[in-house]
Amino acid sequence: MPPSSAQNLVKTAADNSVREIAVFCDFDGTFIVKDVGSTLAQKYVADLRPAQMGRVLKGEISAWEYNMQVIDGMRVPEDELEEFLNSLELDPGAEDLLAWCHKNAVPFRMLSDGFDYNIQRLKELFGVEFDCDCNGMHYEEGLWRISPGYPNPDCGCGTGVCKRGRINEFRAAHPGVVTVHIGNGRVSDLCGVLAADIGFAKDTLALELGNRGVSFYSFETLKDVVTELERIHIS
Repeated sequence: MPPSSAQNLVKTAADNSVREIAVFCDFDGTFIVKDVGSTLAQKYVADLRPAQMGRVLKGEISAWEYNMQVIDGMRVPEDELEEFLNSLELDPGAEDLLAWCHKNAVPFRMLSDGFDYNIQRLKELFGVEFDCDCNGMHYEEGLWRISPGYPNPDCGCGTGVCKRGRINEFRAAHPGVVTVHIGNGRVSDLCGVLAADIGFAKDTLALELGNRGVSFYSFETLKDVVTELERIHIS
């Protein structure tokens, strides 16, 4: 479902007045098929996760407070984490998206409320490279210890990486560039897709945008995103 704002930008692009776009993409559940943190939390702290996530959805605690109560201090043996990371799969269009951005000299940046340890290891496993803003994570006596990457108290997202803040910072430094955000989660991706000029959404993010009456491009895999980007981009 294409947004009205995107339709206007496409029309402007056809008139040769929009020449540049920048792509921002979520990682967990979007660039890779599974959400690393959520999947491991379901396995290792299943007794904590449902109630705390319910509190997030009710607005009682922030997304980062959830992380501190559920993820921080989670005990996951490093060999088991490595085995799990090796079992993950990229979205079928992930490498196509990176290749398309590279071919067209389109800036690409991963915006993730996940953790640098996991993302760096997955980059190595899949042999992909991209710039990324995410949260910090390290092991301390066998426990996960985490720290926020780019929080933004002025935004209501309450995440460790405020995607609205990162997109707005890019926009301030690159006026006139059309910003694109791709995501799947109503908690960590909402402020980013609302800040961007063009939004791609699936899963709970798509449901949330639909409930709000916000237009967006729906997608199943990143191959769908590449097809739309090709249509709107001026080389």
